[in-house]
Amino acid sequence: LTAIFVSFFPRPPTAVHHPIRSFHNKAQSSIPYSRRFNQANTSMSSPQAPISLFRSLLREANKVDNYNFRHYAIRRTRAGFAANREMTGNEAVVALNEGQEQLAVLKRQVVLGKLYPSSRSVMEYNV
Repeated sequence: LTAIFVSFFPRPPTAVHHPIRSFHNKAQSSIPYSRRFNQANTSMSSPQAPISLFRSLLREANKVDNYNFRHYAIRRTRAGFAANREMTGNEAVVALNEGQEQLAVLKRQVVLGKLYPSSRSVMEYNV
C-alpha cells in the first residue's frame, strides 16, 4: 500500500530553480533589512529606542479589533517592559530585537483582524 501511495504522489524535487523567486531574493539581499520592511533602525545606542518600541507596540495594540486580544496585547506590552526595565548591555539588544519581532506579529494580527472583523464585546458597549 505504501508503494502505491508513493508512486501516485512522488516527492517534489528539493532544489527547483524559480526565476522570479531567485530574482526577488537577489534584489532584496542588497537592501538592508530595516529599509526592506520600512522599520526604523533601532539600536541600543539610542536611549529612545525602547521608548519608541513601547509606544509603537501600544499604538498597534489599540488597533486590534477584538476587545480581549486588544487588552491582552496592552497588558503583555506593559508587563514585558516592566519586567525588563533594568536590562542593559547585550541582553537589552536581544530583548529589543524580540520586541521588534513582536511588533511585526502584532501588525500582521491587526491586518488579519480587519480582514475578518468580529462582533463587539459586551465590555465595549457604553451603558
